[in-house]
Order: sequence, then structure tokens, then C-alpha cells
Amino acid sequence: VNEVRQMDADLFASLDVAIPAQLIARLKLHQELDMSKQRLMGNRTQRRYALAASIAVAFFVGGFLFSNQLNFERQVREDYQKLLAGVVEHMNEVPITPVWEVERANRTANTLLASYDDALQLNRLENLQFTRICPMGQYRGLHGTLQTDDGQITFAYIKGESVGELLDVSYQGYLTRVKPVRGGNLIILSRNMKSLDQADRDLRQAMYWDI
Repeated sequence: VNEVRQMDADLFASLDVAIPAQLIARLKLHQELDMSKQRLMGNRTQRRYALAASIAVAFFVGGFLFSNQLNFERQVREDYQKLLAGVVEHMNEVPITPVWEVERANRTANTLLASYDDALQLNRLENLQFTRICPMGQYRGLHGTLQTDDGQITFAYIKGESVGELLDVSYQGYLTRVKPVRGGNLIILSRNMKSLDQADRDLRQAMYWDI
């Protein structure tokens, strides 16, 4: 029993080893460095995640805006095409239009425009030949003709949402101009640019409500 007790005492004494102060300091320093490194790596990881999230948000927002812009541009193109298709379709169905006396043509035009809006009136057009409300594709609009130095042109005023800006295009053999005016759109169709430009000038002077 005494030998066992002595052995336990010897083992306990062997475990009681004095650790030098320098060693303790170095261990603490290494521990602090490890903790600092972990915090730094954690911050870097967080920054990487934050940067990745910001880039993802930027791509999402950019993609959303780009998609909306494409949809808007597609809608604008569709609006122009629908307007032109409606007017040209009507012209092809009614290839011949009568030529009225100037007074009748102007009086009828203002009567028809007033049915849209009391403020919509044309100043007198000496070369106005014909005006009538006609079906034009999915629309109903004022259909008219003007005589220019370079031939007759057809124009249409269609009430509704304005397309936004003037556009000249060639469409089904016609030179066409679509432009926003008060309360809707003005569509001019001609076979040559000179008559198109003259008709535009004449109508712009007559339409004092032009926007």
C-alpha cells in the first residue's frame, strides 16, 4: 500500500512541470495571431460574399432594365407598324378617293375633328381634296388627301396614344411619315419625298394644335 501511494505521489509530481514565461508568451501570441487571421479571413469572405451579392444585384437590375427597354422598343416598333398597316390596308381597299371642292373638304375636316375634340381644328388648306372618318385596321381615323406640286398624298389622323417621335420609313411601296400630334398620330403616305415634305409643311401650318 505504501508503495502504491508513493507511486501516485511520484506521478503527480512528474506532471507538475514549470512552464517558462517566454513559452507562455509565445503561445499567447500565436493564439492571438491565429484569431486575427481567422477574423481577417472571415472579413474577406464576407466582403467577397457582399461583392458577389452586389454584382448579382447589379446584373439582375441591369437585366431587368435591359429587358424592359427591349420590351418598350418592341412595343414602339409594333405601334408604328400597326398604324402604318391600318392606313395602308384601308388605302388598298379604297384605291380611288373623290376630289371635293376646297370649301367642302375643309368644312368636313373640321366637323369630323370636332367630333374628336372641340379644340382640334384645321386652318384652311387650299389643297385639301377629301376628308372622311374611315376604318383603318384596328383603328378609325380621319382619312384625307392633299394635292401637292409633286402629286397627291394621303394622310390620316388617328386619335389615341402618341408614338413618341417622328419616324420616316418605306412601307409597302410608300414613303411614310408617322409623327405625334395632339391627341394622337398623323400618318402621311406618298410616292416621293418632295410631296411628303410639302404635305407635312402644309399640315403643320394648318394644325396649330400640333405638338
